[in-house]
Amino acid sequence: MRDPYSILGVNKNADQREIKAAWRNTAKALHPDQNPGDPKAVGRFTEAGRAYDLLKDPDKRRMFDEARARASAASGASGRAGKEATFMEQRAERARAEAEAKAAALARAAAEARAAAAAAAVDAENAGATTTKKPDNAEDVVSKIFGTRKSADTEESVEAPPPPQQAEPPRAAKAEEQAYTAYDRAPEKAAEPTQSHEPQPSPARDLVSYLLKRLTRQIPPPDKAPDLGIDTMLSIEDILNRVNPTVSLPDGKLLSIPLPDALQDGTQIRVEGYGHRLPGLKRGDVVATLRVKPHKWYRVDGHDLRTYVDVDIDKAVLGGEMTVDTPDGSQRITIPPWSGSTYSARLANLGLPKGAGRRGDLIAEVRVLLWDRPDPKLVDLMRSLRDGLYL
Repeated sequence: MRDPYSILGVNKNADQREIKAAWRNTAKALHPDQNPGDPKAVGRFTEAGRAYDLLKDPDKRRMFDEARARASAASGASGRAGKEATFMEQRAERARAEAEAKAAALARAAAEARAAAAAAAVDAENAGATTTKKPDNAEDVVSKIFGTRKSADTEESVEAPPPPQQAEPPRAAKAEEQAYTAYDRAPEKAAEPTQSHEPQPSPARDLVSYLLKRLTRQIPPPDKAPDLGIDTMLSIEDILNRVNPTVSLPDGKLLSIPLPDALQDGTQIRVEGYGHRLPGLKRGDVVATLRVKPHKWYRVDGHDLRTYVDVDIDKAVLGGEMTVDTPDGSQRITIPPWSGSTYSARLANLGLPKGAGRRGDLIAEVRVLLWDRPDPKLVDLMRSLRDGLYL
């Protein structure tokens, strides 16, 4: 993939609002439905989707910018100061940085888990344990964490033995608290700037808690990879015409999202088996959140649609008939006499789908307007009503 900034047509300092607006315009222009005769339309649309997935995530965007800066600096030191690093070099640099960060996090978590397990063993020995047990080494701790272990002469996975029945939950809680204390006193945490006095959530702290719970068999191991959340934009016309939206997955493939019988803004649609992949785990699902695009005439209110009907002052006072544009065509409504801007006409079954063949309503809100030019007779009438009759 080329430079994601150039693909979306934004500069490198663009904020999230500019990136999102550029993505909408690019996706609309490059969508395969808008270019039926272009065989390369799908490739360009997929490339734009990958660029937006990278730039909309602040962490991915930061890693990409840092990798590009490092690659550019290294290229300049080797005599290529005038050339920008290729995308393959940037991707390799990002992968290396992510691998180093994950390895450091796992090493830190394993060390804290070993310290917690050792503290729990010391407490058990001080409480009068009759048998002594050799402290777990790093390989044993990893085996307990992931539920399997490998022997020296075989590659067969063996289920880890259950913990002793006499192990008491308070000791596990004490070990967890000791692990938290060790983490809170770490130099790298002390060096972090804080913006408020309230405690901030820590991913490393959550990881230590999860590892300790796995060690004590308090939670089962996961059997499924995480789900992939995606927001998909859809117009009111596409909803009523049952046009399935198409989204771009991280692997570059396009996925058609099937629409349910009942939907509105914020409806979540789950498509099984197309989410994140992790070795040894069942693939996660795609959870698509439906977002209704802003419309020129209608506003979404649950399953109902709202619109305005402009009424002249004479019809507002005397009543009459008006024509309202609806998604299903023009409809005639009757305005009762003396109807102000608080009056609304409800047209049944002209809104969004509610399921079982039913739809919401279209609510036409009256908006009283003056005539284009002042009417002397009406002005005199209003003045007389306000000030009283005069000669």
